[in-house]
Amino acid sequence: MFSTLFLISLGLFILSVLAAGFVRKYARFTTMALLVFFCTTLLLMAAMLAVKLSGGTFSFLNPLWLVLLALPILLLVLRLFYKGSFAKPLDYPLAGFLKQDFSLYAAANRHLPLGLTLCALVLFIIALARPVSVNKTKLPPTQGIDIMMIIDGSASMNNKDFFPNRFVAAQKTAIHFIGKRFNDRIGLVVFAKDASLAAPLTLDHDALKELVATLYIGIVNPQLTAIGDALGVAAKHLKDSSAKSKIILLLTDGSNNAGTLDPLLAAKAAAAYGIKVYTIATASPPGTNAFSSHEDEIDEGLLINIAKETDGAFYRAKNEVELQKIYDKINEMEKTDFNQTDIVSRTDIYRPFLLLGTALLLLAFALRKLIFIKVP
Repeated sequence: MFSTLFLISLGLFILSVLAAGFVRKYARFTTMALLVFFCTTLLLMAAMLAVKLSGGTFSFLNPLWLVLLALPILLLVLRLFYKGSFAKPLDYPLAGFLKQDFSLYAAANRHLPLGLTLCALVLFIIALARPVSVNKTKLPPTQGIDIMMIIDGSASMNNKDFFPNRFVAAQKTAIHFIGKRFNDRIGLVVFAKDASLAAPLTLDHDALKELVATLYIGIVNPQLTAIGDALGVAAKHLKDSSAKSKIILLLTDGSNNAGTLDPLLAAKAAAAYGIKVYTIATASPPGTNAFSSHEDEIDEGLLINIAKETDGAFYRAKNEVELQKIYDKINEMEKTDFNQTDIVSRTDIYRPFLLLGTALLLLAFALRKLIFIKVP
């Protein structure tokens, strides 16, 4: 709107200057066009300042005050066209000998203080309308899925039937999985002969990924495999969660041969707390490749029963590519749709209008009293 007014006033000013070059009496209209051009330019600068301060969003809390913008326009019209109706003309016998050339100084003397005052009035009216900067922020979901990841850290995870070995492949796929769960709290349990909580449920996924990357075989006693204890530790840290969905991702390459808690009993406890367990067997079947074990290390029956008991699912990965696909599949299965909410914040930006209007008013006063002095 302001840019359109600026172009219109600029066009009128150019036309009036051209007309004044041929017809002397149009000098008055040149002055009027110059005044309109000057006032519109100031308004344009104020509008650009407001848009910049508001970050591109701009609104008024009290827009009805903008109706008063008709007042300065009315005053300008009365000043330019009806000033002579209220002034008593004075006869001067030598008026014919006076030069009639257009004087910019004289025009400024007559109209500049008034123009500045009217611009100040416009800015004050805009400030009364209370311009604000509107900022919309999308809030992330307040409740997601709580996930406990269990990673087997036993010595057999050093087997190279996965590239570069089972444990490193498990680390990489876990980090990739964590990177896709933006709104979920995720925790970590590492186990072998013992089970240890490596990270509680957290939304600090960057820190969790760094932690997973620093894991190594031997961080817990790598001899034997306590699947039941690992499930118990993970379920203990999920049972009091108020999340809509609670799941455990159990990754192992062996069978339960250590610990004090029976795996199926731990699965029943998890199911009682509404926890779903996905079991992932990470070992290639015998004879699959040169690094495969001679005997199947996986107790598939146990892992299938754990998943079935908790309404989860069992998966077996033969290599690192299949392991990645399993995590991707679980990621798709456990997606939750959220309705994002918007927070609308408004910041008052009336002060620049108020300050600029005050500065223009003071400038108009100074021009009248110090430069464009009128002698009675």
